[in-house]
Amino acid sequence: MTTFPFLRRLSRVRSDERGATAIEFAIISPVLLLIVVGTVETGIMMAAQRQLEDAIFMAARVNKTGYADTGKTQAATVEAAMKRAASGLLDPSKITVTSRSYASYDNIGEPFTDLNNNGVRDSNEPYTDVNGNGAYDADKGKSGSGASGEIVVFTATYPWAIHTPMMGKLLGTNGVRTLSVQTMAKNEPY
Repeated sequence: MTTFPFLRRLSRVRSDERGATAIEFAIISPVLLLIVVGTVETGIMMAAQRQLEDAIFMAARVNKTGYADTGKTQAATVEAAMKRAASGLLDPSKITVTSRSYASYDNIGEPFTDLNNNGVRDSNEPYTDVNGNGAYDADKGKSGSGASGEIVVFTATYPWAIHTPMMGKLLGTNGVRTLSVQTMAKNEPY
């Protein structure tokens, strides 16, 4: 009976387990690397979100006192406080802040979900009926930091660049996720 040398070699290769770990790692490593990098990227983005919250809180805090640094307007003082709080993970020049003032809490409009992203509430879009009247009430505020005793709602947005291409597709649009925060403060009598 003749055995073929090829079959003997094939039998030895099949029973040899050297290098199996390297092959298994090569199969698992892309997924493992994506999980690790994604976790780090998400953690940094959450820290940036928190820093944006701190920055808008500081802006509202300074605004509600009516304080203005010597030689500056109140708006410039508020902006400087926000930029100090935002420096670190965020580029303060990329933060967009809007503020609306209201005579009382009753005048603050009702939030809605903008399903088609047109910036306007359409009749088919859900909203929170804050005042319980069964109808959507448009925002009754005016732009600006408000006068003494008024309620001011600050909104800040920041275009956070996601550096990992795969995470950019999962967490953002075109590699950017818009971080957004809101805070409210009642101006002190000044």
